[in-house]
Amino acid sequence: MRFQWLESQQNPLVKPFYKRYMAYSRPHKADKVAILRSCEDQTIIACARLRPIGKYCLLTGMLVHPDHRGKRIGHLLLQHMQSELQKNQVFTFSLNALANFYTQHGFIEITHVPNDIQQRFESYTNQGKDLTLMMFKKP
Repeated sequence: MRFQWLESQQNPLVKPFYKRYMAYSRPHKADKVAILRSCEDQTIIACARLRPIGKYCLLTGMLVHPDHRGKRIGHLLLQHMQSELQKNQVFTFSLNALANFYTQHGFIEITHVPNDIQQRFESYTNQGKDLTLMMFKKP
């Protein structure tokens, strides 16, 4: 597998991947997109996005192709993203069942966040989504 950060003009490359496996997710032009590709045929195996929100970033759209789940691909993707996570103040809204996964990669559960992040979090939880609010803690 090969890791890469897409240039902003390449962001549309992930749209078919999201449309097929996470239809509700909408990549934005400003997102910084990380992908893992197959070395054999260059297909996208996993991706995640860092969305700028003011001076913060939101880790969103973490997705591993269904044929590759359970193979630690998500762990590999976040390991490759570590240096970028350390450059920013990064938050994520984890599904409760995945909070331990994010904890293994330096995220901690928090309750107090900047207003812009809090508003987005509340908009999701008010829709009935069971999420854990987390922040990347720099080493």
